[in-house]
Amino acid sequence: MAKPPATSGAEHADGDLAADLARALENDEFFLVYQPTIDLQTNAFAGVEALIRWRHPQRGVVSPLLFLNELEASGLIVPVGRWALGVACAQGATWHDRGYRFFVSVNVSSKQFESREFIDDVTDAISSSRFDPGLLVLEFSQASLVESEKLAVPRLKRLKALGVRLAVDDFEPGLSAVDALQEFDIDIVKLDREFIAGISSSPSAPTLVHDLVQLSKSRHLQIIASGIENADQRAKLQIEEVDIGQGYLFSVPHEAEEIDRFLEDFAIFSGKPL
Repeated sequence: MAKPPATSGAEHADGDLAADLARALENDEFFLVYQPTIDLQTNAFAGVEALIRWRHPQRGVVSPLLFLNELEASGLIVPVGRWALGVACAQGATWHDRGYRFFVSVNVSSKQFESREFIDDVTDAISSSRFDPGLLVLEFSQASLVESEKLAVPRLKRLKALGVRLAVDDFEPGLSAVDALQEFDIDIVKLDREFIAGISSSPSAPTLVHDLVQLSKSRHLQIIASGIENADQRAKLQIEEVDIGQGYLFSVPHEAEEIDRFLEDFAIFSGKPL
């Protein structure tokens, strides 16, 4: 699940849609799509990020802009997040049974993270799917960790004890912000897509990326750039030795069957390992 984006009032679910949303999980209307990530230095396939989608029986596929905030506000994000985690781990195990070894990343909302069952949900998803926890990445928003710091630190330690990798999503570059992450024992920093969008036009952006990458490497953090849409952005991120890229330049999100075909084509045309 992607972090619910900021929306205007018009983008919130209307009354009928909200009522339908409350029944969507029971009616098996949610599904996951997966967006590939690519190693910017070697061009190897690095992994996928699982994103939730809703197929409404009358309206078709509903934009996440229209329902993610409603899921969060209503608390439905907790059971839906539990479902998404289980499905993503099961799909990841299926890919790995076929010989692929790449990470699967799953977003965690603040309410889901704060729920009493969260650690058990992660444990159950891993054990029931027999998915390698070392290839599971859980993504948290920077704000949710800071806002629930006292809760976050011990819970993240329990997740690390399971072998799971931890990422901060939508990270806004800042050297003090990197140091602040140390207490959370984060493995991955994911640069905000809006920052990436301005990397070609902002004179200060390359310097910020350079400083961030160097500091992050000294802290043993991996850097992922999201929202890469053109070759110029990719080239600048490569020069600064950003580790992994994600965005429409490489692929839009696909359902699992399409990812299977993507993997086959990628192996053929890139000549890179999966």
